[in-house]
Amino acid sequence: MPSGVTVNSTICGFKHKINGQLEGKKVITDIETDCAKVAKLSHMEIPKKETFNIKDNYVMNQAKDTCCPICIVPAAALYVCKMELGMLSKNLAKQSGNVNIDFNEE
Repeated sequence: MPSGVTVNSTICGFKHKINGQLEGKKVITDIETDCAKVAKLSHMEIPKKETFNIKDNYVMNQAKDTCCPICIVPAAALYVCKMELGMLSKNLAKQSGNVNIDFNEE
């Protein structure tokens, strides 16, 4: 069964659905979005070995010239990869619910 997440980018007004499935040594991801920039990442074939580093990985390399610098979609795509590769439990992820960034006044 493919892994999937929904990203609510409320700061820019877009919602993105990311699905991924392991095929051989690659995770194939598809992104449903109305954002023209993120749509350029809509079908990635992400090599398993290029999902480990935070900064130097396939997803971030694809996003660096495509997405806005504060876009959270690339990080979400990496979560999908980690679930497909068995490095993040799908059950634990579901139980955890949302991952949020709250903007506080200080």
